[in-house]
Amino acid sequence: MKPIVTLTTDLGGRDFYLSTIKAKLLSQDVDCHIIDISHEIDKFNIAEAAFVLKNVMTDFPKGTIHIIGVGSGATDEGRHLGIQYKGQYILTADNGFFSLIADHHPDLIVDLQMNLDTDAPNFPTRDLYVPAALHLARGGTLEVIGRRTEQYAQRTLIQPVKGEDYLKGMVIYVDAYGNAITNIEHELFKKVGKGRHFLIGFIHKGYEIDQINHRYSDASEGERLAMFNSAGYLEIAINHGHAGNLLGLEKGETIIVSFD
Repeated sequence: MKPIVTLTTDLGGRDFYLSTIKAKLLSQDVDCHIIDISHEIDKFNIAEAAFVLKNVMTDFPKGTIHIIGVGSGATDEGRHLGIQYKGQYILTADNGFFSLIADHHPDLIVDLQMNLDTDAPNFPTRDLYVPAALHLARGGTLEVIGRRTEQYAQRTLIQPVKGEDYLKGMVIYVDAYGNAITNIEHELFKKVGKGRHFLIGFIHKGYEIDQINHRYSDASEGERLAMFNSAGYLEIAINHGHAGNLLGLEKGETIIVSFD
C-alpha cells in the first residue's frame, strides 16, 4: 500500500501556500497518497485543528503521516516535533497541539533536526515537515531526523462544569452544515444525568431541547434536535438548517443541560 500523508492546515484555498506544500511532496521520487483533512481551520486555532484530527485519526491505517500546518511559525525557539503515536506519525510545531489529542503517552517524540534546502525556514510546514514526511514515507525512522525528547508543550481544553443536577459546557466547533458541537461527551452526560429527564438550553430562550435523537432525520425538516455525534460529543443541529446561525450557537457559546 502506498504511504499516506495527510494535511491539516489553516491555509484555506485562496492563496498559493497550500499548492507549494503539495508541489514539494509531489516533486520527490516518493509515490504517496496525499489526503486533505481540512484547510479551513480558523487561523492559528490549534484547539480546532486538534479536534479535527482527533476525530479522524483512528480511521487511518498504521504508518499514516499527519502534517499539521496550524501555528507552525509561532513556537518558542522554533521547536518542531516528530511524534509516533498509536502506530502513526504526527509532524507539528511544539505549540501544545499534541497534548490536545493525546490520551496516553506517545511511543516516541523527537525534536526535528534536519538539513534543510533553505537557511531561513520561515514556512516550516513546507520546508521542514514535508522533507520529514517524505523521509518517513520512504521507510525512514524518526531517530534519523531528530533527537529523542520527552518534553512537549502542554495545553488544556476547557472542560464542562458539572454539578449534581446540571452540566455547563460550550460550543467548540461549528461544521459547514451549521451543526454546533459541544465539549459535553456522552459518558459525562450519562454519568451526571443518571437516566433523569433533562433540558438542554442555550442563548435563545424558548428553544430548549428535551430529548436526544439518533439521526438528523429523526426531526422534521427545519426542526432543532440534539444528538451525540460519531465522536461522542453532544451536538445541536437543525434538520436541513444552520443551527449556528439560527440559534446563535457560535464557538464559545454556553450550553446548559439541566437534569430533574
